Order: sequence, then C-alpha cells, then structure tokens
Amino acid sequence: MYRVLVVDMDGVVWRGNRYIEENIRGLKALMEKGLRVYFLTNNTTKTRREYVERLRRAGLDVDLGHVFNSSYGAALYIRGRGGGSAYVIGEQALVAELASMGIDIASMDRDRVDYVVVGLDRYLTYNKLSRGMRYVLDGALFVATNKDVTLPVGDSVEPGAGSIVAALETALGRAADVVIGKPNTYMLDVILGREGVGKEEVLVIGDRLDTDVLFGARAGVDTLLVLTGIATRRDVEESPVKPKYVAENILSFVERFYR
Repeated sequence: MYRVLVVDMDGVVWRGNRYIEENIRGLKALMEKGLRVYFLTNNTTKTRREYVERLRRAGLDVDLGHVFNSSYGAALYIRGRGGGSAYVIGEQALVAELASMGIDIASMDRDRVDYVVVGLDRYLTYNKLSRGMRYVLDGALFVATNKDVTLPVGDSVEPGAGSIVAALETALGRAADVVIGKPNTYMLDVILGREGVGKEEVLVIGDRLDTDVLFGARAGVDTLLVLTGIATRRDVEESPVKPKYVAENILSFVERFYR
C-alpha cells in the first residue's frame, strides 16, 4: 500500500498548544509498520530544528531531514537556481533557513538583489513592502513562501503570509513569480525525488481542503483528511476537491485500514 506519508502539523499533530493524541498514536503505529513520514508545513515563523524539537516532545522519532517548511522549500528552490542574494520580508526563522543554504541575506541598502522572499512577518512595515517592491521592479524574482491568507492561532485566526504576499502583488499589479508552499507541489516533488517512490505509494495527511487536500490532488497522490483541525464533513460535501479518505483522526484510519 503506502510507503511514504506527508503529514501536516498544525491541526494534525497539534492545535495551538495542545497535542492531538489520537493522531500522534496513529502516526506512531504507522511508523512502527515501516512507513516513512515527512512532516510538512507552510509556516515560516519557526525553523525546522524548532519543529523537530516540538515533534520529539510529542513522542515522535523525527530527524531534520524529514521536516519541511516553506522557508526550507524556498531555500532549496533558490539554491537550485544557483543561489544569490535575497531580500526577506519575513521573520528570523525564514532568514535562518535561507542563510543555512548559503543564500546572501540583503539589507535595505543594497542597490539590487536576485530574489525577494516573502513569508509571514508580524513586524511588517511600510518600508519593508516598499523596498521589496522596488527590488522586484528592478528585476528580482518574487518568491512567495506560501499564500495562506490566515494563520490558525489556538481557536482563532490571524492574517497569514498570503495577506502580505497579496499586498505586494497588488502594489506590483501582478502575481508572485514562484509560490513554494501548499497547495503548490514543489516540496512534494522534492520528497518524491529523494524517496524514489511512485505517486501511488504516497499519502498526504492534513486537516484543510484548500491546502493539504488540494496539494495532494495537484500532485496526483491520495489524501487523508482528518477532522481534528479546520475542515468538517460538511466542508467536504460542499468542496469540489475531495480527499480519498476522511477520518475523525489518524488512529481511527489505522484501525480501519491497518489491522
């Protein structure tokens, strides 16, 4: 059946500060059966190392190579184009992931840069947007880490990276040149290349139809929607994008299909 799982984190492993125990138990059971698990999030406000530490606190045996966020995806993308200089509209975790790949992080006093990379920035200023716009008009490639318009915070939501990307797109009068995060398939393509498996051997697990399930659908892989985060059964009924499986949680999926 499946050999590789690609699993969202917020709404699947945890919701805010609360771990989702049924999903963690289900993931442990699947890992014990030999399935290889990659954890993947669009969130750029934490580094991969921070995510590894939090996953390990949940009792999941995870290493750095099996954790992706859209900051890391952006760094891989830029390195794949030969590297260069980047002006960042985002927080320190995004800067750290880019710098770890040898990308030159530019300050506002540069005349030109190769890339403008935009993620969630809770310290956003008008000057940051203005400088990013000028660099793109001067020829920099506009890279959006993701287009999530909102970010779940506990039981509420706040503006996400997509809101900032949209502001810059509006000012420029055009879309970003590249979008790294879900539902775009760049990070899944990287995982497939590393694992050397067929698409029929991969299952994407998430809690959102508009990112996780659409991500899997665009890539041509099966999806499991768990009802521990954002989406509900009614949402599934009303959505044109349908997951292959819907389950209350991962443990119930395991008990149904992996007895």
